[in-house]
Amino acid sequence: MRLWSNSFSYSLIMVFRPPDWIPLERALIREYGEAAREAASAFWFVGFVDGPADVGQLRLYEHTGTRRRLVLDDNGRAYRQHADLEHYSPVALTDALVDALA
Repeated sequence: MRLWSNSFSYSLIMVFRPPDWIPLERALIREYGEAAREAASAFWFVGFVDGPADVGQLRLYEHTGTRRRLVLDDNGRAYRQHADLEHYSPVALTDALVDALA
């Protein structure tokens, strides 16, 4: 798909990446034990976003009931999205899960 704006041209390339459920499962198991693995089914995978430079890509999950998001890196560490919606900083996993589930 090509988008045109005045005399400039922009290309939009969309690439499909399969959902990454492993960080969510790791986080739930770390916090609540092995039985919590099935709780991952209560989340939707939203997609990938660029995280802090030293972290790389983050994964966004949304709880189906609360519609609140949980942001994790590939190791299951939690992050909070800032009000500008472009920056993320580390947060305690417990706090992130409470925010997503409350």
